[in-house]
Amino acid sequence: MLNLSELINTLKKLIEIRIKILLEEIKDDLSTIFTRVVVLVFMVLTSLFILLFGSIALAFYFAVLMESTHAGFLMVGGIYLFILLILFLIRNSFSLQSSLKRSLTSFLFIFKRK
Repeated sequence: MLNLSELINTLKKLIEIRIKILLEEIKDDLSTIFTRVVVLVFMVLTSLFILLFGSIALAFYFAVLMESTHAGFLMVGGIYLFILLILFLIRNSFSLQSSLKRSLTSFLFIFKRK
């Protein structure tokens, strides 16, 4: 009976250790995902600021060319409207959706597999 008791205790300890290892791996994976999401958010925010200030600069450049501030900003608005129209037309494109999904997945879920 002593052997059976030791075997059960050893098995319990083994299961506890496996659970601890699994929890540590999950924590590691989640922290990696969280870190990548934070980096992605900062990249998006930086890109938005670049787009904002670049748009303002382009609008003022067009304003100088057209000699009208209103016309410069309207031209930049027209450019964005054209881009929106193109994106609206290709919104259901399977190849665009799959490539975007693949690139986001590869950026967020790169783990070291054993």
